[in-house]
Amino acid sequence: MMSLKKKILSVITSAACIMSCVCMFGNQANDQYTAEAVGLTGQSAFDITSQMVIGWNLGNSLDSTNDNLTMDSSPKKFAMAWGNPEPTKELIEAVKNGGFNTIRIPTTWYQHLYLDESTNTYKIDTKWLAYVKQFVDYAYDMDMFVILNVHHENWVNVAKFTDETYNDASKKLNDIWSCLAETFKDYDQHLVFEGMNEPRETNNPSNSEWGDGDANSWNYINRLNKVFVDAVRGQGSSYNKERLLMLPGYHAGNSVSTVRAIEIPENSGNVALSVHAYNPYFFCMDTSNMANHTYPGASGYGSDYKTELQTMFNSYKSIIAEKNVPIVMGEFSASDFNNTDSRINWAKDYLSMAKDAGIPCVLWDNNVVADGNSDNGEAHGYIYRLTNTWYPNSAPVIAAMMDTVGVSDYNLPEYKEYVAPEFSWDNVKIGDDWIELYYNKDGNALTAWTPDKVSGWQQYLNEDYMYAMVFDAMIDPAIVAQTSNDGWYYILSDNDLNSDFVLYYTYEDIKKVFDSNSADIGSISDLYVSAHAGDATIYGLYAVPVNSVQPSTEETTEETTEEVKPDIIPGDVNEDKRVNVFDSVALRRMLLNNLSHPVPMVVLPPSPSPADTNGNGTIEIADLVLLNQWLVGMDVKLTTYVPE
Repeated sequence: MMSLKKKILSVITSAACIMSCVCMFGNQANDQYTAEAVGLTGQSAFDITSQMVIGWNLGNSLDSTNDNLTMDSSPKKFAMAWGNPEPTKELIEAVKNGGFNTIRIPTTWYQHLYLDESTNTYKIDTKWLAYVKQFVDYAYDMDMFVILNVHHENWVNVAKFTDETYNDASKKLNDIWSCLAETFKDYDQHLVFEGMNEPRETNNPSNSEWGDGDANSWNYINRLNKVFVDAVRGQGSSYNKERLLMLPGYHAGNSVSTVRAIEIPENSGNVALSVHAYNPYFFCMDTSNMANHTYPGASGYGSDYKTELQTMFNSYKSIIAEKNVPIVMGEFSASDFNNTDSRINWAKDYLSMAKDAGIPCVLWDNNVVADGNSDNGEAHGYIYRLTNTWYPNSAPVIAAMMDTVGVSDYNLPEYKEYVAPEFSWDNVKIGDDWIELYYNKDGNALTAWTPDKVSGWQQYLNEDYMYAMVFDAMIDPAIVAQTSNDGWYYILSDNDLNSDFVLYYTYEDIKKVFDSNSADIGSISDLYVSAHAGDATIYGLYAVPVNSVQPSTEETTEETTEEVKPDIIPGDVNEDKRVNVFDSVALRRMLLNNLSHPVPMVVLPPSPSPADTNGNGTIEIADLVLLNQWLVGMDVKLTTYVPE
């Protein structure tokens, strides 16, 4: 079956080709969808952590990286790069219903960062920022505590800490957190910032990557922590002045010396120490012959597990008293070695001791489950993200956690396997104006990398058309272009229009591939449909006018706009008397055609335009963002500027 594609979450990815904007997000798209503030304010750091009862990590999703992806790639491709399905609002709802009132959203930024040379400022690609923001908003609007961080950064974790690496890291850290502080300036104390994830040296013979750290690395990280604090506090909003900020030590390690070495910057306000503890390690993760995955028990070295936990949490009590700041356990878990009863026993002890120490704990979940092998030390899968149900081995562990921390109102739906939809022409709607170029009613089964020639495509290779492929596959197929000089170019779809069995390939998609290879799109001699890295069944290829009415099995019935005048429908950019994804394509083209302006913007004449979806009198990126938000079902309203 093909990869999961749903018309959800990708709020602004159709704006990918327009520009990578500065962090002026609050003046444009950010104003269009703002989480509803609950009003938590005036709380101390201890007040906040006392309310963060138990948390869950959205692991291996927004923190995922892939060197084959670029800033132009769809954000969901990054979120799915390590094999997880794209996260959804329903997933977060299931986590909250499971008893968790805190969520940590690990996020990696370096592949979405660029230097604006005119201001010498690192800036975040706006489509990635908007993508991250919507997950923050989902949880925030559910009254959850939300921890947002800087995670797998190649400029934080470096071979050796030097003056040069510090200068690079401090600059990027400052610029990222300055942007995030501005973006979330009006979010109350439910939103928590964590400066870094696990900062460490990755190849320093004198300082182990996963050791306790040393004086040099402690000082280096403490200086970066201060940069983070100053950036957030310096933004100036009242909420950022009182926001809880989490400060890690060397690799967020849990040894007493590492945690004690974390310095609290002067006048830093509400801060907490950030610690990760998969302890006892020889129970939770180790796969060597010294491991013992039975709890209570002891490691192969004879260390008693319960005593280890007691010693660790007693030490943390002392550090909390010494520094007068709380600790947040940002990651903890015990890998699933098919030892559910022992994991239940461990969870009860771990969380009861943490609760006694006043330390909220955030469960690491990477959606990896036990595969029957004894060497899987990273099986931290608790909720099955394809159906938002709980894995059989993990549901009892979660129940024990909730009972231990005092959560009584929780619901853990029984595990349900995902069943992929089967292809049927009944589930594919072909538009009346679609031009058939390739058709096989029963499908042409192609093995990986096998192409099949298409006829009659030439007159539709232009800005007025795109191609729609009807297919069924686990791995998305491709359109392949062959040039007159025998060059071969694979074009993959990266489009918000995609549905379960239909992929769209725009002229811009094809041209981008040719431009990136310094090739002439006019030299194409033959066009093919092709399986890509896996087998695919191809049913059809169509030329689709860009202003086509998108066929759909679902009719839009909700009220969408304010009435401005009878002949103007806000959002109906192609003026076909309905608002759909083809209006998004038309608006994107309108903006692209105005790239000669300093900012892609069209100043309106003194009359309404359906493209001015936010009604401010100009056509700009914010209009495209708002239109896409409405198309994916967000609670926003389209309007149009009415001149006085």
